[in-house]
Parts: sequence; C-alpha cells; structure tokens
Amino acid sequence: MEALVWLGGDRLEIEDMPSEVPNSEETLFNVVLAGICGSDLHAYRGHGGKRVPPLVLGHEAVGRIEGDERLFVVLPLQGCQHCALCASGQENLCVDRKLLGLDRPGTFAQEVVVPTSALIAVPEGLSADVAALTEPLATSLAAFKGFELGPDVKVAVIGCGSIGLLAIYAAALAGCDVVATDPMAERRDTALELGASRVVDSADEFAAGSMDLVIDAVGIEATWSAGLRAVRNGGGVVIVGLGQLSGNVEIGDLVRRGITVKGTYAYTRADFEEALALLAKAPPSVGWLERMDLSEGATAFADLVAQRTNAVKILLQPSGSRN
Repeated sequence: MEALVWLGGDRLEIEDMPSEVPNSEETLFNVVLAGICGSDLHAYRGHGGKRVPPLVLGHEAVGRIEGDERLFVVLPLQGCQHCALCASGQENLCVDRKLLGLDRPGTFAQEVVVPTSALIAVPEGLSADVAALTEPLATSLAAFKGFELGPDVKVAVIGCGSIGLLAIYAAALAGCDVVATDPMAERRDTALELGASRVVDSADEFAAGSMDLVIDAVGIEATWSAGLRAVRNGGGVVIVGLGQLSGNVEIGDLVRRGITVKGTYAYTRADFEEALALLAKAPPSVGWLERMDLSEGATAFADLVAQRTNAVKILLQPSGSRN
C-alpha cells in the first residue's frame, strides 16, 4: 500500500508498505481523506515528542471498510479501558492512551488497521470533506466543557487554525457573541464566515475584562496572557494550543480576579459523537479546506509551514480512494 512516511524532521517520503493484518478486534480501514493536524506539523518542525520515526503520521480520517458502502470516521484515541478515568468516560486522560499516528501507524496511507470499536458511521448525506472535520471539532467542543454557552455569553477565540475556527463555529451555533483574532487576513475572513461577529489582528486589541470566556488555540505566553487580560472577573480561559510548553502566568491576578484557567487535551468518545452530529445538523462552509493527493503530502506539509497556501487545513486523498 501507498503511505506517507515521516522520517524525522522535515523529511517525508511516499513508500510502498506491506498491508497490516487486523486481529479479531480490529478492522482494515480504507482511507478516503485524512486531515493534516497542527500536531503533525509539530513533528515536521522537529518537535515530534513521543513520535519516533519512521512513522506514518495522521489521525483525522474518514473512509470505508470492506463490504460496506457507508462512510466512517475513526476515533483515533483509545484508552486502556480498565482504569478509573476510562470507566468515567475520560479516556483522553488515560495514562496508557494510544493515538493513531503517534503510538501506532496513522492515517496518511491508503489503509490503516484500527480497533473496530473506533469506527463511527457518518450520517447519510454528509460529505467526506465535512466529516473529516469531526476530530478537530471534537477537540473544540471539549474546550467548552464546564462553561455555559448562550446568547448572553461573549467568547473570544485566539488563533484561527482549524481548532479555533471550529470553536467559533460551535460557539456561534450556540448563540454566543464570538470575536476572534489571527494575524492572517484570510483566516480572519474565514472566522467571519463561520460565525464570528468581529475579528481583530491581535489579541491585545481585546478590551480588558470584556470577555466571559477565552479559547486560546495558540498556547504561547503572549496569547494566554492576552486572554487573561481580556477575560472578566470570574470568567474562564481555556488553553487548547501547545505552542509553548512552559511560561509565566500571573497567579496573583488569577486569585484576586477569580479566573478559571483550564487546560484541555483531545476529547472523549461522547465529544466525538457530538461533533459528528453537529456537522450533520449544520454543515459549515468548507472553502478553507483543500484537497491534495497523498503523493503530494510532502509539498502539503511544506506549504502549510511556509504559509504558501490560503488553506487552513489540507486533506490528503490516497490514490484510488473514492468519496
């Protein structure tokens, strides 16, 4: 089978790999589209973390299984299923969790073996392009957990990559007044298309204490500090991005103003299923997506890192796949 293999750093090559054989609890998943995530780009930039090359990256995918005409999305994160966190539905926090494209071969390939339980059927009529957004939308929905959304809630989103844009989409659908920031004009335009009422160049432009909730989809000291300034007393700041692994936070300010700061990682199965249902109910515009052949994967990564494309997300399509 054809696969895009990460060899470390910015080295990606198409290789012909042998097909895996699924065990009794697994299924061979034929990939139709696989989205490039920011975490894949981290590896490409030389910050692979636990990823060890050579490795097939990718964990956002929609595809088919043998003998079934339906489309499926694959839940790429699996917990141990035995610990207290998994029992409570928080498999995303399981210390023994496994992720496609990190702990096992990922979805930048014509096919990949996945747990059968990870396959979720796509509602009839939902396009493959929109269904491919299930995983990043689930991440965005998880960021809102514990916070009330509605017409009287002011939400700021910092960073209009796919997670930020889908957070805007979800909050706007819930009736929130959403403002967003990103340095790229094209992404600000997309934020308006997906429901933001206003966009600005920099998070420093948010008025102090003007927001009920801030979603930081960048995750560097400058953005979380701007979010803390923007949020009202008693409000919340949720950090989703991992642009910087450590930095300063004004703890005294958090205490005196009663601000909730929350880190969120990935999603639960319930978040994933909610995301797919929301996409089917109110499909977002997809002009910010671009399809490229899997064979062009190395070019796609390079274009995203160098910002040579107006696409926010590139979906890789293996040769021979069909919608």
